[in-house]
Parts: sequence; structure tokens; C-alpha cells
Amino acid sequence: MEENKTYFAPGTVFEGTITALGDILVDGEVKGEIISEGKVSVHKMGDASISARDLELLGAAIKGDITVRGEVTVDAQSAVRGNIRSSSIVCEGAVEGNLIASEYVELKENARVLGNISTPAMDVTRGALIRGQVLMTGAEAGKSAK
Repeated sequence: MEENKTYFAPGTVFEGTITALGDILVDGEVKGEIISEGKVSVHKMGDASISARDLELLGAAIKGDITVRGEVTVDAQSAVRGNIRSSSIVCEGAVEGNLIASEYVELKENARVLGNISTPAMDVTRGALIRGQVLMTGAEAGKSAK
């Protein structure tokens, strides 16, 4: 049986709440809320909050809070204005908000975080920028920081 997937094509504008059991791919624009039991991949966005299993931002601009059970990936062309709460966060883009991860945060060379970070483990590549406080939490605190 084929997986349940939802696709918003370029030029599509959706306002409201999207609720899906499967994966969602957004190449259009969503204003409102995305709730998915699957993976959400966003290439363009407006004002929206997102709740999903996993999230991949590829050239996306998000204004809203993000809550993900698995991994959040923010590529170098993406920007988030809102808080991100997840088990793990890998960031190459810009985030104006707090990062809260239960497992780890990885900031790549071009990452720009204007907000506080709370995580038990963190990798920061030279060139990444953090303007805020970093709180290492849990038993792993201090062991994994670079």
C-alpha cells in the first residue's frame, strides 16, 4: 500500500489548519497550522505553527512555533521566527527564538541563533553565531559540547 502523502504545489495558498496522518510536502504557502503524524518538508511558508514527527526546512521562511517529536533540520537558506522544540535540531540557517532539544543541537557553520538554547548535548561548528544563553541539561551535560 502506498504511503499517505499530502502535497501543496508552487502557487498554492492554504489558510487554516492542516491535519494529516502521513507526510506533507509544502512547495506553496500555508498560513495557519500544520499538524502531521509524519514528516513535513517545507520549501516556502508564511505564518504557521508546525507539529510533526520530523521537519525539514529547505529554503523556507517560518513565522511560528515548531514542535517536533524527532529531528528538525533548518538548511542554510531557511529562517525561523519562533521557538523550536524537538528531540534533535540541526541548524544551518537563521533562527530568532529559543531552541529546546531533549537529545542534541548541532549548529553548522552558517547557523545564526538569536535566542536561548537548552539541550544535553551540542556541537557548534566554527562560524556559527549564538546570541543568547546556552543551558546544558541532563546527565550528558558538559561531555558532548565542542
